[in-house]
Amino acid sequence: MRCSFFDNRSSLLLTLALTLSACSLSPEKATPDLSGSWVLTTRSQFGAQDSDMTIKQTGRTFTGTVSGPLGNVDCAGTVDAHAVVFGFSIVVRKSTVRIDYRGTIEGDSMSGDTTIGSLGHGTFSARRTR
Repeated sequence: MRCSFFDNRSSLLLTLALTLSACSLSPEKATPDLSGSWVLTTRSQFGAQDSDMTIKQTGRTFTGTVSGPLGNVDCAGTVDAHAVVFGFSIVVRKSTVRIDYRGTIEGDSMSGDTTIGSLGHGTFSARRTR
């Protein structure tokens, strides 16, 4: 059996290179599935408002319905790893107001910030009910 310094060194370098390659690969980010029913709480200078939200997700996008005191509206959004962005428009006193949400997902809950058109900013939280 022939074993030389260069053979051992080559094996060592190959092993080191493979180990470093495996360590440098970042795991693929898992996209949570938000499909289901949620209670969405929006907090702003207008107070806290609870709404029911139903989501149907396909891949990284979703559509749904938000139901609250002002009626039902369609919503749409995206999920990227544990970040969520969604929004909808409502009509208040004959004016359309866009409400946008940007937050993070942790298990069966979401939370973050909201922008209520030009009227102001607030925060939100949501929890899955089923």
